[in-house]
Amino acid sequence: MIMNKDFVLNLLFKRLQHFFPLFFFSLMVYFFVKFVQTREILYFVEFALTPYLLPLLIQRIVLGIYPMKEGGAYIGLEEHTFSPWLFSLRVQQIYLVFPQLERLLFYLPGMYSAWLRAWGSKIGKSVFWTPGTVVNDRSLMEVGDFVIFGHNCYMSSHFLRVKNGRFFVYAKKIKIGSFTFIGAFTKMGPGTNIPQGSQIQAMSLFSVNRSSPNDVTPEAKI
Repeated sequence: MIMNKDFVLNLLFKRLQHFFPLFFFSLMVYFFVKFVQTREILYFVEFALTPYLLPLLIQRIVLGIYPMKEGGAYIGLEEHTFSPWLFSLRVQQIYLVFPQLERLLFYLPGMYSAWLRAWGSKIGKSVFWTPGTVVNDRSLMEVGDFVIFGHNCYMSSHFLRVKNGRFFVYAKKIKIGSFTFIGAFTKMGPGTNIPQGSQIQAMSLFSVNRSSPNDVTPEAKI
């Protein structure tokens, strides 16, 4: 009997993936304690790099085997089809628990763009990210050259809802053309496609598959 990829990956990760943040954090604590005990610099390097390289490496390996596809899908423990999006969410969850980890990347010019590229996003040159920027799906972004993000911009390339009594996720890349300015506190949902040269005013809201802001109050949320 030949086991398919869905069965194998679900067997390995369906329940284990919920413990990824705890696993990464525990490994960091272990390396830090070993560094304090031994004063060996290798342990400190492992402590510093574990939260960045290990989640990234795990995601690239698994999604290399089972690529993430855009569109809608049901997710949950009862589903037989492996969900690469849910796996990716769990791998990246440590950055939601400890957002300071990514904030450190903003201190070095170009580092955050390189970070998103490493996850699989396409990021152009000379993109300016403010430290308050939030990208929930690090592999589902396409940003052109010379794009400026204002303070506290929020990008989520997915939305979740209950459909037919089951959890349903819709995921699609956010695309932003070159020479675009994104005003502060702008929120973008899956499928946002902002044309090149756009000037987006502060507190704009893009829901699903929009190329222009929704005509709603600034308080509305994705």
